[in-house]
Amino acid sequence: MKRVIPAIFIVSLLLVCCKKPDPIISVDGLSSYNLPAAATTLSLRINTNCETWVYDTGGAGWLEEKRIDGNDLYLSVAANTSTEKRSATITFYAPDKGAGSASASVSVTQAGAYVEPEITVETGFEAPADGASFKASVSTNLGSWEFSLVEGGDWISAVKEGDVLRIEVASNPLEDPRTARYRVFAPSEASYKVYKDITVSQQARVIEYDPVNLSADGTSNCYIITHKGVHSFDATVRGNGAATTGLPVPTALAPAGAKLVWQTVKGMIKSVSFAGGIITFEASRTPGSAVIAATDANGSVIWSWHIWYPAVEIEGLRCETGDEMMNVNLGALDNTPSNISSHGMLYQWGRKDPFPYSPIASEGSIVTVNIPVYNISGDEVPIGHTSMFETTDNTLAYSIAHPDVCISNNATYSTNRDWLLASETSVALWGNPHGSERTDGKYNRTGAKSIYDPCPKGWRVAPVRDYVHITESAGYTWAVGATDTGFEFYDLGGPAAVAIVDINEDGKYSLSDYQDGWTIYLNRNSKIASYFPAATRYDGQYAMLMGSMVGLWANYWTNTATPGSDDMNGLAIALSYGIMDYNHNYSITISPVSNGSRADAYSVRCIKEQ
Repeated sequence: MKRVIPAIFIVSLLLVCCKKPDPIISVDGLSSYNLPAAATTLSLRINTNCETWVYDTGGAGWLEEKRIDGNDLYLSVAANTSTEKRSATITFYAPDKGAGSASASVSVTQAGAYVEPEITVETGFEAPADGASFKASVSTNLGSWEFSLVEGGDWISAVKEGDVLRIEVASNPLEDPRTARYRVFAPSEASYKVYKDITVSQQARVIEYDPVNLSADGTSNCYIITHKGVHSFDATVRGNGAATTGLPVPTALAPAGAKLVWQTVKGMIKSVSFAGGIITFEASRTPGSAVIAATDANGSVIWSWHIWYPAVEIEGLRCETGDEMMNVNLGALDNTPSNISSHGMLYQWGRKDPFPYSPIASEGSIVTVNIPVYNISGDEVPIGHTSMFETTDNTLAYSIAHPDVCISNNATYSTNRDWLLASETSVALWGNPHGSERTDGKYNRTGAKSIYDPCPKGWRVAPVRDYVHITESAGYTWAVGATDTGFEFYDLGGPAAVAIVDINEDGKYSLSDYQDGWTIYLNRNSKIASYFPAATRYDGQYAMLMGSMVGLWANYWTNTATPGSDDMNGLAIALSYGIMDYNHNYSITISPVSNGSRADAYSVRCIKEQ
């Protein structure tokens, strides 16, 4: 039987079969492209179910059609000559841009052209001491710049004014030049992309000091100076010119000339001259020590003086005895712990002239090496020593004529520890011939300043009484316990108090409290203390060829000699301490009244004259 299909159904089926699919379009590859600044070609492949498609670059003129090959689009990308990057969106439509079409897009970003960062500034300004104003021009190809002060202080300021940095320099009140530095950044400090420095130096203030008469209100064997310039002193007086017990009344000197014997720093003393009984010298602004001598007609030394230019103010610290002790070692630059500048000069007992200290710090060597010293021309000169096997030069007259020579006592060491011959030995040289005598067990005799005392005007060598409080028994004391974790001090009676400062305040003593020397209370009740560095000890027996372990041993002379006996002469009382023996084993000891050979050269602390 033949099936009959209705006409309306046939029409509907034809309509369904002829309907077109929805347009589809996509782009192969990336959704976004980052291109270099240089000219290039961008190729894009378009996928679509339509026979046609179009695109739009959004008006980006730097994207030009190169060609279309089927569904492949090739765009020419022009070089970007700007330093700024640029972007565009390419939109594709299928079959056209009209309603009902499909679309797809990709973004394109092109980097800006690279420009070598450049910044140009004016540098190297020099301002006078009175101050100045400068304008430093700044130019850069990065559009902007910033600045900051990287060296300097509140004496300099700057303000940005367009393409100029205006710099204001205040007046310099100091005798030292100073330098500041501004750093100019481009485009900003945060980027650190490029920078240049502007350096501003300012001249020192030139101060002309009036000539200073150092002996105007008294003479001494040592004069402290506090600034550069011309200084003078009376060269006809031996030391302080005083007559003291046990010494001949001093006679006047009659110099014919003057000279620099040595100085610790080149150029410290610029010139020395003599006229009318007055020595005149010009000092630079360089702290240090020097020895200037008066000479006879033959150029031989007849007396000499220590010129001391410390780097700190010299002041007195009140001791338990009421004496005021100097805050630094005699001849030191300062009193900084663990610094050889604190060591000061060294003195054979009874001699007025200093010897330079050792430059070796904490090495533990017993070989003597002194810091170099120089003549007026800046040439290094030696510190000498006498023969170890003869006694010809072991006289007071020789010591006066040779202030730069250490006198050996090796030839007489077994019976006489003095640098002087036994026939010339004197317990009165530093003004306290009876200082070793005690009343009620105490050292009450302080003596008086003699013509051989090495301390400055108004000061004299400390007596024994200013040291005895350091140990409870006023005698030998030693440490018991571990050097690192803590120890106690003992004497023959058991545990004994000492006047050493517990630096780290942990309630115990250890080597963490030791800083190449102990800090010692001069007055425990008032907590007044001072650092006593373990400076060099020159051994007089070996004529300075051997000394002590710097930083490990300390010896400080008092003005008190020990009276001689049948078997030993030439000793004097000193504060001594050490933390190590000759074999480099820890041996921590303190004795405020130890006996030392007067031929040895020790440190000195001065007290104010009363």
